[in-house]
This record gives sequence, structure tokens and C-alpha cells, in this order.
Amino acid sequence: MLELYVSGQTLRIYTPVIAADTLHYLTGQVYFLGSEWEGYTRWVHFRQGEGAGATFYDVVLDPDDRITEDKALNLTVGEWTVYLTGNKGESRLTTAPVIITVKASGLIDAPLHPMPLSVAEQIDAKAQTALAYAAAVREAAETGEFDGRDGSSFVIAGYYDTRAELAAAVRNPVPGDAYGVGTAAPYDIYIWDGVNRDWRNNGPLQGAKGEEGAAGATFTPTLDAGGNLSWSNDGGLPNPPARNIRGPAGQNGERGPAGPSAYDAAAAAGYTGTETTFRTALASMPYHNARHLPNGADPIVVQTGNLAGGCVTEAKIASGAVSRTFTGKLTAAGWSGSAAPYSQQLSVGVTAVDAPIVDVQMSGTYETDEKRGEQFAFIYRAVTAAGKITFYAAEKPEVDLPVKILCIRK
Repeated sequence: MLELYVSGQTLRIYTPVIAADTLHYLTGQVYFLGSEWEGYTRWVHFRQGEGAGATFYDVVLDPDDRITEDKALNLTVGEWTVYLTGNKGESRLTTAPVIITVKASGLIDAPLHPMPLSVAEQIDAKAQTALAYAAAVREAAETGEFDGRDGSSFVIAGYYDTRAELAAAVRNPVPGDAYGVGTAAPYDIYIWDGVNRDWRNNGPLQGAKGEEGAAGATFTPTLDAGGNLSWSNDGGLPNPPARNIRGPAGQNGERGPAGPSAYDAAAAAGYTGTETTFRTALASMPYHNARHLPNGADPIVVQTGNLAGGCVTEAKIASGAVSRTFTGKLTAAGWSGSAAPYSQQLSVGVTAVDAPIVDVQMSGTYETDEKRGEQFAFIYRAVTAAGKITFYAAEKPEVDLPVKILCIRK
């Protein structure tokens, strides 16, 4: 094995006599002292002769700075010039040349090469080399210098349309120089072969096509009326957790202007009766079916003295039919409920079978009566029970409403 020691640009070789004509045997180990060569791609060059008849080997070192058997280093008889080069981007580093002598195979009578160093000195030198290597490896590991050993430091120096253009443009390539050749991607990568002195096509930088992946799943979202977002899928996979995406409630808008009352709307449409008559008829409409008798005759209650002579006969009046009138006040603060429908109960002398006709009592003051009429329109139902009557409103009245209740009782 060849042993080469490099310190800066100085090269020393401590090797016994080398026999010629070996194949896949001759190996070497290069020891770099110091940090000057860190980050460089490192080559060992062997030259014998000059001109067209020269013999040469340009060997790139492996990651452990070795010349391995597969490099087929075969040094023939004679003197060989040995030197190292390294390149890093645009930088290039070289050593001074050293001459080694190769003897014909089987020649053992000639004296061996003299050893410049004593055995003790060689041992000490190797020990120092080992210590330097240990320190350099530790420093490189701590600073992440080994991160580029996976090939990430590989650099394409440029691109040319053809190999001929590359050869014409790059006249002094260094072993390991790489260029892309082609007019469009993917480009063929040509690398300078220092052994055969030629540009070698290494093909495009593209891996083999991978296997087709498994079919994916389709996730379908569902949003319910409450703002809950959930998922389902057709691949039997776990679904994302459901979540509510409804935002916070917005602020209430400003209250719009009051619209016309039911009576005003009817009058605008052509109604000619009084407002009291209109409200009485309107209030009685929801209860007409309840008051309608099975034989189709509606009971009519009239006060004594209001019938003209002979206008009715006793046969036309339902047997025992009477009317009862009650009064009460629905106060603005007495309504129950946080949302429609709102309710309020009055305790009066009614029964569960009474059919009430309800109207608001006016005060005679226009402003007050206008407000009472508007707020009374909110009441849409009155339900009797023993000794009480319950009123229901679609909106909560904001003023007190004195009411008069007319009940038809059998």
C-alpha cells in the first residue's frame, strides 16, 4: 500500500520498493495534515513519460481518502511523477511533485528505497496524524461539515447544447468537472474522466419512475342548521373531528318606523266602518269557529231595549243564551316570556266554556288612543278557564291596555 502524507502543498511518500505489473492490487492511503484541503474533491495523479507516449493515471480519492483496488492502478517499470490536485468551485489546490521508482517484478537484489524517517519518527508521525484526524473529524461533525457527503455538494458548472460545444468551450477540465448538455431538460450530465481523458455521458439526473400509489379517499363535508361541520369519506379513513363554525350573534338592528295600524290599512283599502267596529270584528275572527253552533246558527247577544218590536222571535234565540261583560287591565310590565309568544293573565269571573270578544277601551285622548290601538293589535288570542282569561301577544305591548271582555255563555 502506498502511504502519502500531505501538509499544505507538500507531499511525502513513505513506501518500500513498488513491484511492477500488478493489477487490482496496488492501493494507497493519503493522510492530510491540517485543514487546507477540507471541502476539496481530491485527486492523485501518476505520470510516466512525456508527450503522446506518456502513461498516466488520474485517481479520485474515496470519502476515506483511499486509492482502492477497483481503480486498477498498474504502475510499470520506471520512474513515476506523483502529485495531488483538488478543486472546490472555482478554487484549485495542488502539491509539488514527488518521484517514485517502480522495479521490475521479481527484482529483489537492488537496495530498497532509503527511509527518510526512522522507525520511531514514522510511528510518531502516524500518531500525530491519527490525533490530527480525530480532531478534524470531531470539528467537522460539530460544524455539520459531513452534511454534504450525501451528494448535495455536486455542482453543475454550466450548460451547452452539444458535446462538441462543451469540448470546445472547456479546454482545461479538471477530473470531476460536470456540465449539462442538451437544448431542454432533462439534460445529459457529462463528467470529465481524468483516467481516459474524455467527457463521459452519465445520463440525465432523473430517478426511475416510482410505483403508482394507492387510490385516495374523497372527504365530503356536511353543515347542519346549527353550524356544525362534520366529514365523511369513501375510503374508510378516520374523519376530522366535527366543529362548530357559526360565528357570534350580530348586534340587533335599529327598530324601524311603526307601520300603519290594521284599521288604517283597512281604511286605506276602502273600509268605511268605525275603528271600534273594525277592532271588534277583527278580535272575534279567531274565535268564530269556536262560537259557531253545530246546527249552523250563530248566537247573537243584544241588550234589553235594543231590539225593534217584532224583529226577532223567541224561537230564533238559542235557549238560555246570555252574555257577560268583564273589564280589566293588561299592564305593560305584566307580560311573561323572553320571546314570542308573550302571555298575561287576568282574574275575572269567566268560565272555561265562555267564548270571549275582547276590545280595548279608549281614553278619549288622541295620542293615548292611537298608542293603545297600535299596541292592542299585537294580541292575537284569548283563552278562558275557570275564573281567569289568558291573553297571548306576538309582540310585547309597551303601554297599559284597559280591556272590555264580552263572553257568550250558554
